[in-house]
Amino acid sequence: MRLVFLIILVVQFYGCMGQDMEGNWRGFLDVQSVKLPVEFRLEKDLNEVWTASVVGPAEAASALQFSSVKIKGDSIFLASSQNMIFFEGTQVSSTKIDGVFKRGDKSIPLVLHSNVKEVRRRPQTPSAPYPYDTVKVNFYNEFDQVKLAGTLTLPREQAQLMPAVVMVTGSGPQDRDETVDGHKPFKVIADYLTRRGIAVLCFDDRGVGKSKGDYPNSTIGDFSKDVIGALDYLREQKNVDPNNIGIIGHSEGGLIAMLVAGQRSAEVNFIGLLAPPAIAIDSLMVLQAYEVGRSVGLSQEELQHARLINRKNFAIVKSDLSDQDAYLQIMNNVSSVFPNPTQDQKNEFRMLVTPPYRYFMRIDPVPFIRQINVPVFAAYGTKDVQVPYAVNLESLTKNLPSGLEPTLKVYEGLNHFFQRAKTGSISEYAQLEETFSDEVMEDLVEWLHSM
Repeated sequence: MRLVFLIILVVQFYGCMGQDMEGNWRGFLDVQSVKLPVEFRLEKDLNEVWTASVVGPAEAASALQFSSVKIKGDSIFLASSQNMIFFEGTQVSSTKIDGVFKRGDKSIPLVLHSNVKEVRRRPQTPSAPYPYDTVKVNFYNEFDQVKLAGTLTLPREQAQLMPAVVMVTGSGPQDRDETVDGHKPFKVIADYLTRRGIAVLCFDDRGVGKSKGDYPNSTIGDFSKDVIGALDYLREQKNVDPNNIGIIGHSEGGLIAMLVAGQRSAEVNFIGLLAPPAIAIDSLMVLQAYEVGRSVGLSQEELQHARLINRKNFAIVKSDLSDQDAYLQIMNNVSSVFPNPTQDQKNEFRMLVTPPYRYFMRIDPVPFIRQINVPVFAAYGTKDVQVPYAVNLESLTKNLPSGLEPTLKVYEGLNHFFQRAKTGSISEYAQLEETFSDEVMEDLVEWLHSM
């Protein structure tokens, strides 16, 4: 799920470097007394051409590729003009780079230490050869004429028509594997399901990877239409059972699954929900900000102050005020924390009144949940700080129609990405080897086969 301003401001980076800089470099950004982990990855091809990418610790699930990489001697300069993100530094030893991270007009000192010897193990990530067929496919959102690209995995030697699912990613621009911190949860899930007789379609979000479209200016309504296009595509496949096609959505993808099913906007036979938000989004965002802040060590006083500010901010975002009037009220509301905001901070707050964000903040999934009339599987982890399980599970339990008999499960010790975690904090995702819990996948497949 989308993180509020103070989190958004500091989690959108990671990259790479040269000379003896090839590999991973790790450091911490000190933002308002909170130290946030940053890791840059630098790679050099056979032609001695350097590339730098940034992998965010949570929401930025797909790599941010720097558009400009300049490495000369012991100096390095990285730039992403699209995101207004820059890093400039000097390698002072074989294991240390002193530098400055910049975003807009905001500069933060950043010291990086070599992390080349550490190899992140992702043992669950499947690799070829596969015992099933993988097909690169394209399909269309016919409403907007957006061309989308993905991978369809198909079991071999099926005597009967097979069930099929569309995988829907969480918030932020995500690739078809929902890549985050080297983890590829959708690739792991697709492999698990396909080996057990279920066809799986994973696709790049619009404007990401091979998919066309404009992600930044799109709403959840637009993303829902993309999912409808994916469902229509699956229904056209000759080996797929047209009466056994569903959606599996993670986080915001689960919200989209509920909206599509609740509105009956497409023919869908079941929905699988992984950490889905089931309460009004503005309430969820206040709760999420509190839990994320708590996980990084903010004091109770700081958490309560932030909660008051966030609650008012989101009420303003939801209101019928013009974008400009809403922005001015937000700036007045945060003046106690930002008495002299930089232009970069002003730009960040202006993001809160963009049409897609205001659309998102006004969503209340409850009326749609009450209209769902297909089988439902939902899973939550007890250490999820992004979609806290208790209040969301309670809403699903209370509002799904009686007689539906949904399968609702809570998994002890799992975080937002269904990894076994110690704290559940965002910075922990990258440290864990597990990509996705086998227990959750086993339960999901058992449920799919029971229908």
